[in-house]
Amino acid sequence: MKVIAARFLGAAATPGGGPPPGPPEVAIAGRSNVGKSALINALVGRRGLARTSRTPGRTRQLNFFALDARLVLVDLPGYGFAVGPEAERRAWKPLVETYLRERPTLRGVLLVVDARRGIAAAEEELLAYLAALGKAAAVAATKLDKLGREEARRALAAAGRRLGGTVPLIGFSARTGEGRAALWRVVDGWVA
Repeated sequence: MKVIAARFLGAAATPGGGPPPGPPEVAIAGRSNVGKSALINALVGRRGLARTSRTPGRTRQLNFFALDARLVLVDLPGYGFAVGPEAERRAWKPLVETYLRERPTLRGVLLVVDARRGIAAAEEELLAYLAALGKAAAVAATKLDKLGREEARRALAAAGRRLGGTVPLIGFSARTGEGRAALWRVVDGWVA
């Protein structure tokens, strides 16, 4: 998919908040600091559309990005280690769960994992939750450029074994663009 116009559409800090449902939506989920915002920027070819940070937990609400009025990407708060007040971090779970469960325009979820860390129980739980909701999902294993070629191959093979073929697995690098076309094919399949 070639993106002509990409813009920040709005944010939601409370369940049911944010812009009204419109075009199909794809959510970007994953642990804190796995590269969700960098993945969004690389997918749309726009530096700085989604703010990136080295500090875990900077995305603290649902951030909606409109792409050519055809698609909306939704950057979800990361789970796991995050910097911020405990009460605020506890509020993220119902915010995300309500969005995943009730948003009528949600077509699929890209679960972003750091290829160097692999798939853990938290990722398996999220994928099981999405399956129970009947939501399409795929896994993007990011930061491949930080691994050697053989290391990256082994990391993707291990992630694939852990997933057991239940969802598509795409190796991705925001720096090199590796996997960008494959991710767009998955997204296009969800919103077609």
